[in-house]
Amino acid sequence: MKNAIRALALVFVCLPVSVSAQSSFTITGELRDDSGKLFSGGNVCALQPVSRGLNVRDRVCVESDAQGKFVINITQPGTYQVIADKVSEGFMPPYFLFYKDPKTTNPEITLNPDHPNVSVSVRLVPKSGLITGKVIDEATDRPVGKFVVWTWQARDHNQRTHLVVTGQSGRFRIYAPTVPFQMRVAADGYDDWVMGGGVLVSLAGARKGPGSLLVRTGGNAEFAVYLKKKNPSPLEPVRDETRLPAPVQLSPPDNQVFDLFPRTTRLEWSPVAGAVSYALEVESCWKRSEEERKRLPEDGECINPSPFEEKYRLPETTYEFVFKGAQPGRWRVWAIDKDHKPGIKSSWRRFTYLK
Repeated sequence: MKNAIRALALVFVCLPVSVSAQSSFTITGELRDDSGKLFSGGNVCALQPVSRGLNVRDRVCVESDAQGKFVINITQPGTYQVIADKVSEGFMPPYFLFYKDPKTTNPEITLNPDHPNVSVSVRLVPKSGLITGKVIDEATDRPVGKFVVWTWQARDHNQRTHLVVTGQSGRFRIYAPTVPFQMRVAADGYDDWVMGGGVLVSLAGARKGPGSLLVRTGGNAEFAVYLKKKNPSPLEPVRDETRLPAPVQLSPPDNQVFDLFPRTTRLEWSPVAGAVSYALEVESCWKRSEEERKRLPEDGECINPSPFEEKYRLPETTYEFVFKGAQPGRWRVWAIDKDHKPGIKSSWRRFTYLK
C-alpha cells in the first residue's frame, strides 16, 4: 500500500512538470504575403536545421489566424527556422528545395531557458506560377497515358522535382519555382522530350543544352508535348475509310513570314464533302534566340509549342484571329461529319510574325 501511495504521489508531483515542459518555449509572430499584407490561414512551421537542410519530418506547424498572427509551442530548446506556405493558393513550402528562392532567407531564432519566448515576422515566398500541358503521341495524335515530368532549377540542377502522371487525359499540372527552370518529359517507348530542344544527357547537364523559362508570379506556362516513338512501326498505319479526309490548307502558305502589326491572321482551307463543321488548332512556338539558333538545326521544328486557340463547330472554311506575339506559330484543321466524328487532321502549317 505504501508503495502504491508513493507511486501515486510521484505521478502528481511529476505531472505539472511534464505539462510545463510541453509548452516551455513559444514562437509568436505574424505572417505576411510577399507584398507585405497580413495573411490568414497560412501554414507556419518551425524546423530545426540539420547537416543537409532542414528536419522536415519533425516540423511543428500551426495556422495563422484571421489577423495573420500565430503561436507555435515548442518542447525542445534549440535553433529553428520559421517558414510558411499555403499550397492550395500557390505559396509553396521553401523547405522543398525546388521551390526555394535563392534571394529569400528564412528567419532563424534560438530558444533556450534564458530566451523561452521569441517573436518573429514571417513572410511567404512569392506565389508560384503554373506549368501545365498535354502530352501527345506524335504519330497517333492521341494523349499518352503514362509519363513522368521532370523539372529542375536552371542554375542548380540538384533542386528538382518530378510528377508521375497516369490516366487517359495526358495532362499535367505543376507549380513552378520562382526562378528559371528546365523540364523534360519521359514515357516508356518514346524519346524524351526536352524543353527548348537539345538532347538531354542527364539531370546534371545536356548536350546542346535545353532551354529554360521563368514563370512569373501568378502566370501560367502551357506546353503541348509531342512524343516520338523510339521504334516506330515500319508498316503504314491502317487508314480509317470512314473518317473524312483532311482539308487542303490554302492560306497562308507554309512558313509564311508576316512583317505587320496588328497580327491579324486569316486562315483558309478547302471544303470537304460530307463535313458539317470544322475544327482547328493554333499553337505558338518559342522565338529562337541567337544561342538557340547556334545549337539547334533550322529544321522548322516548333520549339516548345503552346496551345493558343482551339476552335470547334466552325461553319465556314475561314477563321480569323489576332496572334499573341512576335514569334513563330503553326496551325492545322480537320472536318467534322454529321455524326460528330472528327476527320483526319491536316499537317501543321507554320508562320512567323516579326513584330
